[in-house]
Amino acid sequence: MNTLYKPPTIPDKYEVIPIHNSDRGSFRRCRRYWDWSSPARHNLTIRADVYGINPPLFFGTGIHYALENYYNPLLKRDPVESFKTWWDIQWRGGEVTPEWLDKVYDLNPVAVASHPHYEATLYKIKGLEEILPDPNKEEFDELFELGIGMMEHYKEYAERMDGFEVVATEHTFSIPVWDYENDCILMAIDHREESPNVGKELEVHARGRMDAMTVSPTEKFGIIDHKTAQSIGEEYFVKLEQDEQCTAYLYAAQVEANYYDLPHKGQPFEEVLYNVLRKAVPRPPTVLKTGMFSVDRLNESTTYEILTDWIARNLPGVALSDKQQGYVDYLREVGDEQFFIRRHVRRNQHELAAAGYHLYLETMDMMRNPRIYPNKTNDWKCRNCQFRPPCLAKDSGADWQSLIKDNYSVNKDR
Repeated sequence: MNTLYKPPTIPDKYEVIPIHNSDRGSFRRCRRYWDWSSPARHNLTIRADVYGINPPLFFGTGIHYALENYYNPLLKRDPVESFKTWWDIQWRGGEVTPEWLDKVYDLNPVAVASHPHYEATLYKIKGLEEILPDPNKEEFDELFELGIGMMEHYKEYAERMDGFEVVATEHTFSIPVWDYENDCILMAIDHREESPNVGKELEVHARGRMDAMTVSPTEKFGIIDHKTAQSIGEEYFVKLEQDEQCTAYLYAAQVEANYYDLPHKGQPFEEVLYNVLRKAVPRPPTVLKTGMFSVDRLNESTTYEILTDWIARNLPGVALSDKQQGYVDYLREVGDEQFFIRRHVRRNQHELAAAGYHLYLETMDMMRNPRIYPNKTNDWKCRNCQFRPPCLAKDSGADWQSLIKDNYSVNKDR
């Protein structure tokens, strides 16, 4: 099937009041965190030149970029080359076209003379090797090699396993939140100080970005959600039964088709392909002091073929223990799923209708000038919150405003 899909033109983020699914989670987590981080509020994020970055999150963004270009129906670019391009720009900087400005960490890109091969103005940006206060080049070199290995392995896997056609990648949606009490689109006053429409009443829209939209051989539409994980086990997928991101994507896809009068309006979206890539590449087994191989399923990344070849070369005639033989049998059985696991996440129309109503109720709570206060806990999220310094300062009477001004910037990507 050769489907030509043209994403709809959506309103600018300042023409509506945006509600992201992550905002809803932040609102439940901590009102103060939500107030500082939400695009509908202050939309702040930490500055890389002050606090550094989160390497796992950074790495996952690079993998997403490579997969976006690989699955883009117009580009279909080699994911290894895409990852290398992304990495080079992020780490070394250089001259970039405008579409990179919301992807890089440099807060002060400098416009340079237009390149003869580009119509748009180019910008000179700094890379992380210059921006980070204490860059760990060895750590980043390891992540670079890991990303290349993962994309080489994934490319071979996808060529065998993909049974769908991708019609759009990195698809940004913007759908109105329905006001169930008044049977119309929900309206609210824009309180964003940087907004050109501050003080005006605007439509409230649920906004987000889907990794990919697909069409199956039976012409059913679906969504792909790419994830990277340090380890993958069945417990990783327990959350999918109630995963709100999957539900929100499916609900948004259906509403979008009807609201923007798209060719596939009226067709149900009931499935997300949850595509998880483990942060590992096939390697020889770790050799223990005893001369035997490690059977650590969480940290090893050998394969059945690699391990049996290693055993034949290094342990000829040696009897394996039950535990060692069990590990060999496990590798034979698990196959590709040691590195890549796909799960089909389904929602029926009753669940999607409920999701729309829940979105309305939660948005109403967020829009009705809620009281802002911290939700202090001893869990990991609170202890490692990006806003912990100004939060503690605000409650102790210290100068939290200066901490916000000096250490945070507006999030350009939302």
